[in-house]
Amino acid sequence: RPNVAFLRQCGQDISEIASSNLYISRIFTMKPELLKETVQRAEELGVERGSRMFRRALAVVAFMDRKVVGRRIQLLHNLGFSKDDVLAVVRKQPLVLGFSEQKIQGNVDFLMKDVGLEVSYIVRRPVLLMYSVERRLLPRHCLLKVLREKGLLKGEPDYYFTASMGDKIFLQKYVHPFKNDVPGLTDDYASKCWGKAIDGIHSQKTQ
Repeated sequence: RPNVAFLRQCGQDISEIASSNLYISRIFTMKPELLKETVQRAEELGVERGSRMFRRALAVVAFMDRKVVGRRIQLLHNLGFSKDDVLAVVRKQPLVLGFSEQKIQGNVDFLMKDVGLEVSYIVRRPVLLMYSVERRLLPRHCLLKVLREKGLLKGEPDYYFTASMGDKIFLQKYVHPFKNDVPGLTDDYASKCWGKAIDGIHSQKTQ
């Protein structure tokens, strides 16, 4: 009861927390003093109590060691994100800090080195750090590169636009219309093994 009352004071919807599939619902059984410390840590990350992302920030810090969170923040700094950049990322997508350091670095490396995005672009769209490189970002990037090289794309679609759309819409917009222009494109993209997909696309480039 003390935890429920305190969370309500923080502007949180108790029913949303209770029905969440995040382990954040375990905060109901935390010691009240520990919950207050958790809320303070979330606020230190720059996430305000009344914001819709506050619940996700609690999910990150509630059961993660402060040192682990600190290492991931430092990693972002080492990858070129300023203090203000990191605060902006966490305010928009606090769950980024819940991913492993390997995933964070892998996504940043891909987005900056392979795609050529600037830090400022990623900061405005931090959900890009949460997508799977192998299952989403890389296959789509390679497929669009093939269409671009073959002159099949009209204009230059925004990267976030193509990365964030659902699979069904992506297929309808960028795969099915070109299946006759690039034989095997549909099968290559549909493959769950990104390595197999890339090999198939590369084979089309050499034809």
